[in-house]
Amino acid sequence: MNESVKYEVKGMTAIITMNRPKSLNSMSLDLVEGMIEALKKVSASEDIRVAVITGEGRAFSAGGDLSSLDGLHNVEERKAFIAKVGNVVKVIHDMEKPVIAMVNGVAAGAGFNLAIACDLCYAADNVKFIQSFVNVGLSPDCGGFYYLAKTVGMAKAKELMFTARPVSAVEAKELGLVNDVFSAEDLSEKVLAIAEKIGRTAPMAIAMTKKGINDYTASLEETLNFEANASSMLLGTEDFQEGVTAFKEKRNPVFKGK
Repeated sequence: MNESVKYEVKGMTAIITMNRPKSLNSMSLDLVEGMIEALKKVSASEDIRVAVITGEGRAFSAGGDLSSLDGLHNVEERKAFIAKVGNVVKVIHDMEKPVIAMVNGVAAGAGFNLAIACDLCYAADNVKFIQSFVNVGLSPDCGGFYYLAKTVGMAKAKELMFTARPVSAVEAKELGLVNDVFSAEDLSEKVLAIAEKIGRTAPMAIAMTKKGINDYTASLEETLNFEANASSMLLGTEDFQEGVTAFKEKRNPVFKGK
């Protein structure tokens, strides 16, 4: 792991911290590659069930590193860098384990889109979300076109992208961009408690649930077929048997992902 990203494990939760506080955790090549490496490490670990992404210092992420972007000399280099930024959210989308954004400070540009690409998003009450791309003559990246309109609708997405106006944490929650808002002092404790709670649930059931929701554009017939296949597989797992036994014995289940 390079110095632009910190990786810490607490129980069954991996905390991935963007670590370029002097640049408000703007996305350099090192940071992007570090994020992909960290997320793949989560996917490969049998001991980690949830990942939390946050930022070091006073920002979640201010988006793309403008110095890095300005240093890209041709179309091929620019396309390769933006594609790599997009690969961060592709990894989040495709991985079986849930990823939580813990938005501790401003989330602008690609930082905004990274936050809403996570499966769950929680923010401190002083946070601002900004689709800041047009302010520097750019259009959104990092999955913004995919996630924002699906969350808030096309008209609101266009408004936020066209005007680049700041959105408070409270408004973000009202728009469905954020699951909940906590005080800055309580944010970490609250989010890690949520991660721990999710981590105690059945991991294969979580993986199937995430996949089913991420494929929500499927037709009803396709969805029913997915449900039948998923449930028939899960009904044969040790976790299902443990869940039934724990229910009968009136105790908390201990799931092993088997």
